[in-house]
Amino acid sequence: MAASSSSEGRGSRDGSRTIIWCVPRTISTALSKCLSFIEDIEVWFEPFCNCRATQVHVKQMYGFELPNEYEGNEEMFKGVADKFREFGLGTITKPEYLSYASIGHLLEESTGRHVLVKDMALAVSHEQKKFIPKGFKHIFLIRHPLRVFNSTRKSIFNQLSALGLLTGEAAVEETFDFDQGYPYANGSGSMMFKDLYDMWKYVQEVLGQETVIFDSDELLSNPSVMLPKICHAAGLPYNESLLKWDSSTKVTKSWMVHADGFVDKIVHFYETAIKSSEFLPSSKMPSRDEVKPDVIKCTDLAMKYYNEMYEARLEV
Repeated sequence: MAASSSSEGRGSRDGSRTIIWCVPRTISTALSKCLSFIEDIEVWFEPFCNCRATQVHVKQMYGFELPNEYEGNEEMFKGVADKFREFGLGTITKPEYLSYASIGHLLEESTGRHVLVKDMALAVSHEQKKFIPKGFKHIFLIRHPLRVFNSTRKSIFNQLSALGLLTGEAAVEETFDFDQGYPYANGSGSMMFKDLYDMWKYVQEVLGQETVIFDSDELLSNPSVMLPKICHAAGLPYNESLLKWDSSTKVTKSWMVHADGFVDKIVHFYETAIKSSEFLPSSKMPSRDEVKPDVIKCTDLAMKYYNEMYEARLEV
């Protein structure tokens, strides 16, 4: 259970169930840490993304397809957990957390007063959408694709390099191609915005639910205005104390994850966010002249999806 804020403030007193869908580098981890200080909140950190990463790594390293269902495949999942102890990403203590079906069931069965899930739409294929838990609200975080791809390219290259998963031209930063080298995406890295867009449409058109979109740079520019709106959309109580929080990583230890120490070890993605203590203004937008050709290609392919979602966002 996460730490408590000093008072509940305005917001829901009846509990909430919310999934925040995003693409990488949208301040989603810092937001997750911030919201972790709400009383009686249970935070699930990228559960479907961890399922996708596990399936990808099992295929790459061991040559077989890991199924979506845990039931009936328990020994297979336990075997994967045993193998992954050698991989250096923490000890997997909950093999069932590696299964899409199990994650869906566990989220639906959660008895927490407030249940908050932060996840990546790119981790859920069309066939896997059936595992999205029922009874949850859906919020979407967007950010300009040029920022997202430029930052994600650097982070994923450094993280995969640290894990020894890059070879040949991909192992050289200058020749690394994010579009083809982002292993967790559906198809190619440039499609992560389409995945988010498709999830947005799926929630509206198939699940028949309202959605709310926020732009991360507007959160960073106006946290005192935007954070209450995010809490309201999620059904979470808001208190001004949420605008600044403890910089230690203690509260992140309460997050529901599949492996002990997992978040701490993914330093190239999470380290700055889990040590954060407030929302700071965005850095200068990179220019197209400063970024790699693969970043420009991905950005241009993503803009139509971003633009439509940006027009539908909840404004400052």
